[in-house]
Formats: sequence, structure tokens, C-alpha cells
Amino acid sequence: MNTNNQIANQAQILELIAQGAHFFVGHSGGKDSQAMFAILSALVPADQIHVVHADLGDVEHKDIKDFIRSNIDDNELLVAQAIHADGSPKDFFSAIRARRVALDAQGRTDAPAFPSSAARFCTSDLKTGPIWKVIRAAGDFPIVVNCVGIRAEESPARAKKIADRGTLNVNTKNTNSKRQAFDWWPIADWTIDQVWTEIEAKGQVRHPAYAAGNDRLSCVFCIFGSRGDLARGKLARPELFEKLVDLEKDVRTTMFNGETLAARCNATKED
Repeated sequence: MNTNNQIANQAQILELIAQGAHFFVGHSGGKDSQAMFAILSALVPADQIHVVHADLGDVEHKDIKDFIRSNIDDNELLVAQAIHADGSPKDFFSAIRARRVALDAQGRTDAPAFPSSAARFCTSDLKTGPIWKVIRAAGDFPIVVNCVGIRAEESPARAKKIADRGTLNVNTKNTNSKRQAFDWWPIADWTIDQVWTEIEAKGQVRHPAYAAGNDRLSCVFCIFGSRGDLARGKLARPELFEKLVDLEKDVRTTMFNGETLAARCNATKED
């Protein structure tokens, strides 16, 4: 562990470790997840740490699960899969189509079907909810900690969220008489330089998308991705680009609040 990079709430976390808490590290394959696991794997005993990846389907970068497995030592990778009410798998495409149907049924035919900064249902439906389902099913652990690699430096909105809530909170929804549950943001105050330093200290390499110039590693085409990230995504995954263009037509709204994916990808300016 790079001792220059201190984690948030370290004293409380050491106490939870001593009490036998199990730590579930959410791992997208991105730099923040990678750095978070690197530092936690040096702090938390191996038998108290679990790695969980929310499977987003075709919108993920190819071979992302293999990349994650190559960077989590001997830990098993638990995969969280969102499902619809009828039991069928839910991914980004099916979630957007289902939202269009629901909005139309409410008479909201002009309402956007895609997520936005104000309505990040893709995170709650495809990531947070399924990950907590995996945590609940993993075992009868009396204390569980859901670890998420968000950082204040990423955006003013995220910085405000962290400032308002703090970095270690009881998860009341998943706490009951048999289980105490926490949400923890270990690297909330880290800079991007600290993130890359921790990855290098662990002897790991960054995902090829970063080497190609990407700022983010979420969905290949993310609503928060820079124009450069999106343009590179179009070059790397033209078939996925076309599927999303067709999805915009099918759900009668665009991914970027009035701007189509094609227009955003074709712009040369970096956000």
C-alpha cells in the first residue's frame, strides 16, 4: 500500500475490520475502482474482502471482466446482474426501452427515456441495486461494508454529495436485526495523481482505454463521457454506436438532452 494515500475514516474502518466486517469492493474496471481495491487489499484481510462487478451488458468495454480479474489477486469476482420484474436480464438497452413504455403509459410521451445528471437511474437500477442484492446473498455476515470509489475531484455535484453526507454511512435500507450495513467511499478526497500513483505502486497497468486517451472507463458511450471518449468509443465499437443510434430513434429521445450521440461523437472539441 502506498502510505502517502490515506483512506477516509481509517480509524473507524480498522475497528470494523477487527469486528469481522466483510468488505464488498465495487469494481468497474476503471481507475478509481482499481486504486481502491489496491489500497484496501493491503488493509483488509483477504478472507474479509469481496470484489463485485455490476454487469452492464453490451455497453461495457470488451473483456472488462478479464481485466478486473487480472488486478484483484486471487479474489473471486462476483458479478451482479440487474433483472426485470419478469425475471429477464436487464441491461442498458432493455432498461431504456422499459422506461419509454412506462413513461408512455403515464401519458409522458415527450419525457426523455435516457438517464441524465438529474435522473441517474442507470446507476441505481443497473449498479447499486444489483450489487446490494449480491451482498445480501453472499453470506450471513453481521457487518457488511459496500465500498465505492467515488471522488470529490470528479465533479462539483459529487464534491457536494460527499461534503453533505460524509464518507462512511449506515445503509438503513440494508440494515436489520441480523446485519449492520454501511456505505463507504474510501478515496473520496483523492486526486487523480494519487489514484494513478496507487495503481503503479501495486505494479498494475491502466486499462487500454486510458492509454488511448480516455478520461473515463464506464460505459463505452456514457452520458458523462467527454467528446473525445465518445469519439474513441465510436472508432472502437462501431456496432455498439449503431445500436445506440437506433435506440435513440426507438425511444424518441436523444442521449444528450437534445443532442444525438452521432452529433456528440462527431464533434472535435474535448469536454
